[in-house]
Amino acid sequence: MLLSISYPDRNLRLIAIPLWGFLYRNIGEVASFGQLLKDPQYYLDLGVAILVTFLIWELNRFFILRFDKKYSWVDQAFPRALIQGATCFGLSSFMVLMATFVYNTYLAQRHPLFNIEIVFMTDIPMACMFLLVMHLLYTGMWLRVYHQRVVEGLQEQISSLENSSPLNANMPPTVRALRSLLVNQGKAQVPLNLEEIAYLSVAGDLCVIRNLQGQSFTIDQTLEQLEESLPGSEFFRLNRQIIAHRQAIRKVETEGSGRLLLQLNPAFSEEVTVSRKKANTFRAWMIGQQG
Repeated sequence: MLLSISYPDRNLRLIAIPLWGFLYRNIGEVASFGQLLKDPQYYLDLGVAILVTFLIWELNRFFILRFDKKYSWVDQAFPRALIQGATCFGLSSFMVLMATFVYNTYLAQRHPLFNIEIVFMTDIPMACMFLLVMHLLYTGMWLRVYHQRVVEGLQEQISSLENSSPLNANMPPTVRALRSLLVNQGKAQVPLNLEEIAYLSVAGDLCVIRNLQGQSFTIDQTLEQLEESLPGSEFFRLNRQIIAHRQAIRKVETEGSGRLLLQLNPAFSEEVTVSRKKANTFRAWMIGQQG
C-alpha cells in the first residue's frame, strides 16, 4: 500500500532540530559548559550546527515524502530501505563533510588545528546515528498511519456487514450471493431458484419449502441455518416457524395486541403472525428500509 502522508511532525522538528544541533556541537567537547558560555565563538558554532541540522533534516524529509509515493514499507521494505538509506545517508554525509570543512577552514579559521580525519571519525558517524533515529521515527509514523487506515477499512467492512439484513449480516459476501437452494424432490435433489420460493417452514423434524406454484419440497438444513444464508432483502423470519419471501406476503393486518396477522400466497395451513416486538422491524423491511 502506497501512502501519501502529511506527517504530524511540526512539534517534533521544533524540538529535535535545536536539540540535535546542540548535541552535535557539544558531544566530545573537553571544555566545561561554563567556559563555553564565555566564548563568543561557541554561539557561532552552535548556530551553524543548528542551521546544518535544519538543512539535513529538511533534505531527508523531502526524500522521505518522495519515497512514500513510490515504495511501501509493508510490501517493498527492503528496496525502500536500501534506496532511501543510500540516498539520504550519502547526501547527508556529503553535506556534513562540506559544511564542516567550509565552516572550520574559512569562517571559523581553524585550519591550523582542523583535521579532516576528525570529520570521518566523529562528525559523520554522529550525524548518521542521528539520521538513523530520525528515519526510524518517520518509519514509525508511516506504519502508525498504515495501521490506522487498515483498521478503518476493516471497521467500514464490519459496519457494512452489521448494517446489512438481520438474516445474513454476519455471512461473508460469497455466502450472501446465494441464488438457489438444493432441495429434495422425491429421491432426487433439484436446484430451486430463490425467486421461486414463497416461504420456508418447519413441519416436525423437516424443513419444508413451498414455491409460488404451491409445490412443496424438503431440504436438509434447519430453518436457523437457512436464516443465516438467505438474502435479508428478500426473506424475513416471521416467527419461529416461518421464513417468508416478500412476494409471498399478500396482506398484513394489525391486531389489537399490536402483533401482525399475515396472509400468504400460497396459503399456509396455520395462522401466520409477527409478534408485536418484531412488528416495526417487519414494516421497515416491507418498505425496503432494512435488508
